Amino acid sequence: MSPVSGSALAAPGAERIFHETMLGLRDADPRPGYRRLREKAPVLLTRDGVLVLTRHADCAAALRHRLLGGRGGAPGLGAVALPDDERVLALRTVQDGMISADPSGHARLRRLVSSAFAGRHVEALRRSVAARVDARLRALARTPGADLMAGLALPLPVDVLADLLGVPETDRAELLPLVGEMNAAFRHDGVPADRARAAHAQAVLADRLGVLLAARRARPEDDLLSRLAASRADDALTADEAVGAALLLLGAGAEPTAHLLGNAVHALLAHPGQYALLRREPSLVPGAVEELLRYDAPVQVVARTVLEPFAFLGARLEPGQTVLALLGAADRDPDRYPEPDRLDVTRDPHPASAHLAFAAGRHCCLGAHLARLVLEVLLQRLVDGHPRCALAGPPVRDGGLALRGFARLPVTLAP
Repeated sequence: MSPVSGSALAAPGAERIFHETMLGLRDADPRPGYRRLREKAPVLLTRDGVLVLTRHADCAAALRHRLLGGRGGAPGLGAVALPDDERVLALRTVQDGMISADPSGHARLRRLVSSAFAGRHVEALRRSVAARVDARLRALARTPGADLMAGLALPLPVDVLADLLGVPETDRAELLPLVGEMNAAFRHDGVPADRARAAHAQAVLADRLGVLLAARRARPEDDLLSRLAASRADDALTADEAVGAALLLLGAGAEPTAHLLGNAVHALLAHPGQYALLRREPSLVPGAVEELLRYDAPVQVVARTVLEPFAFLGARLEPGQTVLALLGAADRDPDRYPEPDRLDVTRDPHPASAHLAFAAGRHCCLGAHLARLVLEVLLQRLVDGHPRCALAGPPVRDGGLALRGFARLPVTLAP
């Protein structure tokens, strides 16, 4: 099926299906809504002028289109309605960072930090990631019914990103709570008090990171903070840009990875036959990582902003309009994946870029390799050391709209 065929820019009831599906992301299964929307209006133009896409081919084309970018601010950041005196520098530096930069600015910022996520740098973290996973699994195993989110999924990505940045262990005591509070700025449904705390947390983190960056300028080490601090002629980051890049990595990297881990473990334990298969054949783990990313990724929706007028999938788009790629729907597209709603760790994996869990194009997730590594190590350690891992009670969905995941995931780990 071509990306254009079967388009329906308007269909009775389709917009209601779209809104109900989006509101249900926090606590309901979105798959029925995705299916209904894809069948009724795979290309939907809402009354507000938002173009909504649900098919894999259409979403992939949008994510890679040169006239669709991130300019205008990341979803959730620009909507933080705080008085001017509460709009701290940290929030502004994140808004001016990689997510919302225009194409030339984005390419410059991405080039300066991407080396830290190259294969060799990420692979060098495998041993430390494994050690951190082992320590947290041992702690969880001591308490049957322990919460996997609080005990592992939420703190682990913060520790791993802190390792990558080079944040000293002595400076990490308040890192996790500050990152958690800062991420309230990314929530569409956060109340003003949450947003004020997020702004304060960003200000505190910006101050801490600024001090560390200044120290790295004077005495560089082999870490990302040193690379951000180093001068690179015309490409050199300003102090605010360097702080903003570090904040962005912590804010945009920690919570999605946490929900990736939680979603993956939940999916496997909800399908014990699949978990048993990984125990019998641990060589399937790398492919299972890709299947779990496809099956229930934390980022279900990505927004792109129209940069110049152009026609796309039957719609005439103007600058400033929004295109929404429903990644969760795209990765359940039956034209792309046979039996897409079935979890199958033996599914023949497409090339790593085939599923859209990390988006695609110039704004694809910079930390994709690192997220894959953390999930792979966790799965290997679970199937090797805790073959009788099981859900210990009903999970509790996270209340945010920006990410799909769990607030609480009780598990029992047993050898």
